[in-house]
Amino acid sequence: MPVGGASFLPDGGRMGNVIAFMPASGGVGSSTLAAAVAVRARAAGRTVVAVDLDPLAGCFDVVFGLEQEPGWRWPELADVAGVVDGLGLADELPVSCGVPVLSGRRGASWDGRIAGPAGWQGSGAGERSGAGERSGGWERSGSSDESGAGDFAGWLDTLPDVVAGLADAHDLTVLDLPRDPAVLDAVALLVDAVVVVVGTQVPQLAAASAVVSGGRGLLHRRRDAGRAWESDPLLPIEPWVVLRGRRVEADLQDLVMDDLDVPLVATIGDDRRLVAEVCEGLPPGARGRGEVVRAADELLLRLIDQAVAA
Repeated sequence: MPVGGASFLPDGGRMGNVIAFMPASGGVGSSTLAAAVAVRARAAGRTVVAVDLDPLAGCFDVVFGLEQEPGWRWPELADVAGVVDGLGLADELPVSCGVPVLSGRRGASWDGRIAGPAGWQGSGAGERSGAGERSGGWERSGSSDESGAGDFAGWLDTLPDVVAGLADAHDLTVLDLPRDPAVLDAVALLVDAVVVVVGTQVPQLAAASAVVSGGRGLLHRRRDAGRAWESDPLLPIEPWVVLRGRRVEADLQDLVMDDLDVPLVATIGDDRRLVAEVCEGLPPGARGRGEVVRAADELLLRLIDQAVAA
């Protein structure tokens, strides 16, 4: 098992960029966009690894067309202690379009039991109630499965060491997050950008307000409290928003930016090419055309510009 000291980038620099994707609501294609960013970065000659961080509904295996392929998944990392050897781990993962993919097995914890995070939902910030603890605009409800909660807590402890090791060994690490602030909190010190994918329907826009404001507050608090890297201070980051719907009007874009008060970095309309790729078992972005590819390229350019400015 690849544990212990991590392998650093050949140029001896700091860890590669880490970009995380999170849906503001279900069905907005956050995982699809994350996969497209990974595929496009690899096509541009970067070393890339993609990591599924949704322990319940994670579907990166399916998105990349790897569900039948052999290779390590999260259950094989149950006993990790310390930062992993990112290159060694990547060699054990299934690969699609040159991208190693670390995903989970649906509905099963490392020891085979059904387990995962307690539920979270939008709420007012800074309140407490008998139903659970509220923080940063999200509410965590109680878990009825104590063993499952323990499994999830152990996975959260392991998660930063796995991500840090992979990021040390790759130019870009793409994370696919659930709407669970505990997972975002676990990687907050490692990420360079957090992309929130927002739908254009009224309930989706309403959900976005809680998720974006909660994510912003969590990122600011966690990074303010976290230690700086040895040679690099932790810079404050704001969530980036991608708006996705059948038609994304300019007036709606303006309203979203005004309401959420965060950068709207890309929009995605209907993409028939994406449907064709999925039907052929290809990961998003494999053919290098379409709305999702355009948005993925815009995100990568923005990430590069941010890195240069820093």
